Formats: sequence, structure tokens, C-alpha cells
Amino acid sequence: MSQSNLHQMLLSGAAPRNLRILIARGSAPLPPRQMLEVLVFLLKDVDAEVSDRARQTLGSWDRKEIAELLSSADCAPAVLDYFTGAVPADDSILQAIATNPASPGETIQTLALAAPVHLLEKILDNRVRILAFPAILESAGQNPHATPEIRRLIQEIEVEFFGGKKRDYAIDEPPPEPASTEEAPVPEPEVLPGDLSLEGLPVDPEARQAELGKRISGLSVREKVQHALFGTREVRTILIRDTNKEVAKSVLRSPKLTESEIESIAAMRSVAEDILSEIAKSKSWTRSYAVVHNLVRNPKTPPTISQRLMFRLRHQDLMLLSRDRSIPDAVRYHATRALNQRSRPSP
Repeated sequence: MSQSNLHQMLLSGAAPRNLRILIARGSAPLPPRQMLEVLVFLLKDVDAEVSDRARQTLGSWDRKEIAELLSSADCAPAVLDYFTGAVPADDSILQAIATNPASPGETIQTLALAAPVHLLEKILDNRVRILAFPAILESAGQNPHATPEIRRLIQEIEVEFFGGKKRDYAIDEPPPEPASTEEAPVPEPEVLPGDLSLEGLPVDPEARQAELGKRISGLSVREKVQHALFGTREVRTILIRDTNKEVAKSVLRSPKLTESEIESIAAMRSVAEDILSEIAKSKSWTRSYAVVHNLVRNPKTPPTISQRLMFRLRHQDLMLLSRDRSIPDAVRYHATRALNQRSRPSP
């Protein structure tokens, strides 16, 4: 029997008792992701021995490995739901759920009710999910661990993005559907709010940017955020420089954002330091040599970040960096130091 057929047989409830017990012991030839999903499914088995065995197997599973599986975009919602309410709670597991963009809104709403402060901050940082599922804000506000700073942040989001009417300003939500093993993407509005027609713009690039910037300046914060998330590349290029940090950060959360845009943003000297720091924190974005190179060469990048990333630069780029008078002295100093270290003969 193939792994796929075995997985489907178990989830359909057609597996015989002896096979369910074998699976509950963790002895089935299934990939870790499928094994985790099946074990959570078997927790509700009518046979007490099967459910108890599944619970024991889950309890003995390495927490770090579980956290990695829960970070996956294809992790089943039922698995995310189970570990959200699992006792005792494990911080690495809850953090994986909170930071996984695929975690269902209902799951995050539950997590927000009791999450510690550092997880609440991560939950509130995902504006895309909050726009799609505003009830998360209500749960965060009811959390007994919420500090005055957290409550101020919640109020700021409600006022700026929803005008105090969370449901009225949410991105259109589809009607409830049966539970699925795949999380549906955040729906893109058919018509973005605000008057931002790109028709009739000048052909000259500078004049076009100026006119588009003028139109954008007339939008509300909520409208800017939605354009940052779902607008065109041309609009995102302007909004990434917006003085409102939530608007600018929303560009980085856009599902339409491309790697080439990140490379360009990393080189911009007109963006806030917070934006460059966000890019530097992303493991996926900093896999790109061009992104790393642009961040280090950007005078606006905090020196501590530049110093951490510069050791990934090629010798020629590091040499140019050591001579670049436009960057902070501390960055040039560390570039020279890195060059000297590379030139030392190996012992």
C-alpha cells in the first residue's frame, strides 16, 4: 500500500483497528507531516487504546521538530488547532503557529486569547490576516496578558484600519466552508478602495511618479494599506516610503511582492530603517546575494545589520565597501577588518 493510500484510509476512518494501533504507536511508514496529521486525527478515535497511544506518541515527539512542521504552509488546520490548545503549552510551538501565514483566522483568534505578550506582538504584526479576520483584535483585547502598549496598538489598528468598525471594513470574507487541509489565500478585493486610477498619468517617469504620489496622498491610512497589499508594483514603490510605518510595512506583506522588488527596496535610501531591518530579518529574502549586497551598501541600514551581513559579500564587493565614503565609518572599518581576516594565511 502506498503512503498516500495509507494516509487517505486512516483519515477516511476505513483503517482496521490493528492498523490504527500501529499508526498510533508511530510505527507507520508515513512522512512526518502526514504522521502528525494522522496522530491528531486518532486522538478522537472511538477506541480508547488507539487514542491513548496517539496521545503518548505526540507527547514524546521532539518539540523542535513539531514546531518546524507547524511552520509549514501545508500544515493541516486541524493540527494547528490541536497544538494551539495543547497543554502544557510550548512557546516554540505557539510561535510557529502565530507566525505561519497559513494558520486559519479562527486558530489565531483562539491563540490571541491567552498568548504571552511577545506572541501577541507577532499576531498583531500580520495585518493581512487581521484585515481578513478582524475578530483576532477582539481576542487580543481580551487577553489578560495584554500590556498597555499592546492595548494601544490594538486601538491604533482598529482606528487606522477599520475606523472602529472592524467587520464593516474587513476585506470581503467568503461564506464558511467545510474544513479543508489547505488554507485558502487571503481574498483580494475586486475593487480597491479610494480613487487611484492609473489612467491619464503622464508618460514622463518623474512626472508620472509625482502625479501618482499626489493621488496616493489623498487616500486614508486604511486605503493605503489595502493598496500596499493588493495594488500594483508602481503603487507599492511609492507606499514603501510612506511616513506611516504600518503602511510601509504592509508593502512587505503583500502577496504580490517579488524578489526583484525586495532587491530594489533594499537599495533605497528613502525608506525607513525599520523597513530595511524587516528585510534583513527575513531568511528567505536574505538568501539573495543581491538583497544582502544592497542592504550592506545602503547608508540607511543600521550598522549592526550591515556588519552582520557583510561577511557574506564577495572579496571584490567587500573591497569596494571598505572604500565607500557614503556609508558609516563603523561599516567601512568592519569591511576592512573582514578583508584583513580573509587575507591572513591559514594556520
